Amino acid sequence: MAWLRIPPQRKDRTLKIRLIDPASEESLLRHSRRELKTLWFAHLSLTTLAALTPEEMEVAITDENVEPIDFEEDVDLVGITGMTIHAQRAYEIAQAFRHRGIPVVMGGPHASALPEEAKANVDAVVIGEAENVWKNVLTDAKKGRLEPFYREGGFCSMKSRVHPRLDLLKKGAYLTTSCVQTSRGCPFSCDFCYVTQFFGNTYRCRPVDEVLNEVKGLKEDLIVFVDDNITGNPRYAKELFTKLTPLKKQWAGQSSLTIARDSELLKLAAKSGCVSLFLGLESLSSQNLRAARKSFNKVNEYEDSLKKIHDHGIMVLAGLIFGFDHDDEGVFERTVRFCEKTKIEAPCFFILTPLPGTPFYDRMKAEGRILHKSWKKYTGAEVVFRPKLMAEETLQNGFNWASRETYSFRSIIKRLVHPQQRFFTRMATNLAFREVARRKPKSHLTRTARMIHRLNTSFSIREKHTLIPTLSRSAFEKGQMAVRGITEVLNVHVTHNERLNTLFVRLEGSLDRKAAEEFINRIKETTEWIQDKLVIDFTGIEFFSMKAIHLMFVENYNKLRQLRGRLQIINLSAQIPDITESLKRYISEIEVFDEISPTPQIP
Repeated sequence: MAWLRIPPQRKDRTLKIRLIDPASEESLLRHSRRELKTLWFAHLSLTTLAALTPEEMEVAITDENVEPIDFEEDVDLVGITGMTIHAQRAYEIAQAFRHRGIPVVMGGPHASALPEEAKANVDAVVIGEAENVWKNVLTDAKKGRLEPFYREGGFCSMKSRVHPRLDLLKKGAYLTTSCVQTSRGCPFSCDFCYVTQFFGNTYRCRPVDEVLNEVKGLKEDLIVFVDDNITGNPRYAKELFTKLTPLKKQWAGQSSLTIARDSELLKLAAKSGCVSLFLGLESLSSQNLRAARKSFNKVNEYEDSLKKIHDHGIMVLAGLIFGFDHDDEGVFERTVRFCEKTKIEAPCFFILTPLPGTPFYDRMKAEGRILHKSWKKYTGAEVVFRPKLMAEETLQNGFNWASRETYSFRSIIKRLVHPQQRFFTRMATNLAFREVARRKPKSHLTRTARMIHRLNTSFSIREKHTLIPTLSRSAFEKGQMAVRGITEVLNVHVTHNERLNTLFVRLEGSLDRKAAEEFINRIKETTEWIQDKLVIDFTGIEFFSMKAIHLMFVENYNKLRQLRGRLQIINLSAQIPDITESLKRYISEIEVFDEISPTPQIP
């Protein structure tokens, strides 16, 4: 138990409490006043605690993002919240007040994930949701006897919630202070996200009528719903949107992309006043999404889903993360061009970050891939772990390039010129994001990154009549059905492992002579510019022509000899029916039969 001294003159008068929301110490994340007015909305954690504070106590809030902290203020108790990026600054703030004998209590995601660390820097730690224990904290503080840790056994009720004290926030400093929470938690369990762990793998909703009463009390026309996933319960969301419509408010929120699969839900969201949604796309790779436990995002549905959302007049802010285990240098340009193609108004890029309390953090720690625990660097804009396919510098430079490229005027115009209303609102948002992006160091894509982007392509099949099935069982069965079952393209998937200095090329579909010729030309160009090893995997080829094989391995034999030691072929000869000994001899010089993975374990 922490025995705290409250000056004698305080014991007979009102307890004065200062609640503080720390700012990030990193200059990359500090925003100008104009940026805050365009992009920033109020947080509800401290305003909710302020509403739960008894009227006989004085409570005030300082958001360090918009105003300085008065370290000489005469207060009796300081409460600090914060995520991992704020932890170091929070500890500094706590030290300054504790040096004056003022007790400090800390809560929030980081303190809840690492309570012992937090306790070493403050007097008391609130673990998890604070509403149900805040009264106990204040009672103990009044007595001068704070417990070291406060933790509620269950979760707070979403019924009869107090309305946050938005009046305590600095006026005119935010895009809006009209923020409302309708639910807590998320029905999904993405392994890099702290939400599921912090809220105990629950998804809880407030009574719709209580939400409406709170919204009616807000004077501003624009409302921000701060839920982590406002459409997590579609039935609830439909009721909410239906009853919200008569209020004629505009609102922004965060949703999963699954909203696009429910036409009724999407229509009701737009009708109720939804003007923008933050959508966590995260990755353009299905492999990455599966590994992150976010396979409910379907990459092959992205374009159609985004179009549906745009067709309802809703602006998209898309979260996209770099650094997953299947990301190589090609991910940066591929992602930027995707955002341009799909007209995403406000792409939000992040570097994958192992936040304490998440499964991803535990996995990176177990694999020894965490570089350091300087929490102020855990911004989502700096590399703090060892990526699998890239060097740390490559990931950082690629992120910087993508951020600046996406908010270049050329890219902004590409993304915003489409038949939608509110063009000037979208442009203002992009100009604010542009200011943030331009604070990142200038960077350039590597030559390898540009070659990867060029190599990842498809070639049309023009000599369908020459194709025969490979000996792989699935392809052979397709071949027995009919020629119409033949895949009419050769798909080329390229992964570069910078740590192994190896380019992995996976071929899928069909291979005729013309496609083989185009593929060879791309490979020749690549090997002239990149001196890395080259592995070509034929496992995914289902149909091929002997002319294509002859072109690749007989007619280009001298070129292949020049690449000896650099080039390896996987799973080709075993798939060719009735292969001749002479052809087998050509192939055998460069073919290997071991399984070679582009994403091996990092030593």
